[in-house]
Amino acid sequence: MTAALARALLVAAGVLAAAVAWAGASKPVVVELFTSQGCSSCPPADRILGHLADRDDVIALGFHVNYWDRLGWPDPFATQAGTDRQYAYSPVLGRRNVYTPQMVIDGRYDVVGFHAERIKVAIAQAEATSASRLAVGLEWRKPGLLGYSLPAGQGEGRVHLVRFARKLDQDIERGENAGRHLSYSNVVREIVEIARWQGAAMNGEHEVEAAQDEAGGVALLVQDRFNMRILGAAKLAF
Repeated sequence: MTAALARALLVAAGVLAAAVAWAGASKPVVVELFTSQGCSSCPPADRILGHLADRDDVIALGFHVNYWDRLGWPDPFATQAGTDRQYAYSPVLGRRNVYTPQMVIDGRYDVVGFHAERIKVAIAQAEATSASRLAVGLEWRKPGLLGYSLPAGQGEGRVHLVRFARKLDQDIERGENAGRHLSYSNVVREIVEIARWQGAAMNGEHEVEAAQDEAGGVALLVQDRFNMRILGAAKLAF
């Protein structure tokens, strides 16, 4: 290998690494599905989320809720944090109660999770506001250490870190989906608030403990502290 070729390869590798590290800076739309294995109406919505998870311009997240566990099948993917998040969305979205399957798009719109055409329209509406969205930077600075950056902008926000499993399967033994084998995408394992954004540019780091036995990823969501609208977001695989 010549010295010139070696230098060219090093430059190319550096460009590729930067592109991978900061893959979240394209202002994607955030789509959150609130679902449950105990809900017979949810599998079609879960499949739609699976298709959305393959899109680079969307951060698709599956939050499994626990309030249907009482119907006979406790959802092993359900979290109290995900359930609390859906309840928190209700008043800001003008809802008096919660339901499944519910898709929340960019914290602005909610749609019944199996209405594919309405979901498409809501995503397009959210994309129309992308010019005002924060370009969030996200990178792995070393294994288990996530670095992030936020530009200056208008408003105040809460910075949430979401850890998710990319693909999970489950045999359902009881409840409304008894006897079915169901597949899920981007199942949220954890969501935590890691910082507050006050409108000034900021940088930070956060340690992430990834599960050793499942492929997954992380998403960083910046949400308006008052109305929960998404101000900016990014995602990375691990």
